[in-house]
Amino acid sequence: MSIVEVEDTTTTVRRKLTPHRRLQVWEKTGGTCVLCQRRIDGPRERWIAEHIRALELGGADDLDNMGPAHEECALVKTQDDHRRAAKAKRQKIQYIGAEAPKRPLPFGKGSPWKRKISGQIILRRGDR
Repeated sequence: MSIVEVEDTTTTVRRKLTPHRRLQVWEKTGGTCVLCQRRIDGPRERWIAEHIRALELGGADDLDNMGPAHEECALVKTQDDHRRAAKAKRQKIQYIGAEAPKRPLPFGKGSPWKRKISGQIILRRGDR
């Protein structure tokens, strides 16, 4: 029994963003960027519907987790999200023990040396 409860976050499936949903995202904040809090000039500036908590970090794909963002602001956030998700995956692999062993077994199949049943150590042949 663990003292800390482990919460597994998985990647959420992304639904198609229809023009109607995109309009709902825009109207939710009145055209204000959710990342920098500046007003987005809709016809002149490129903007995207950004997930506030990234899907790969366990965020939901619904309107409560989305908002309009300048394309430049979203790029910076997305890079940070990818970095954080990669770190979380590395930590999870280490936590569950799924990483490749750092020290291979002596005389194992990955070793160039082989120990015979008699105890004699010989060089493995290259015909695996």
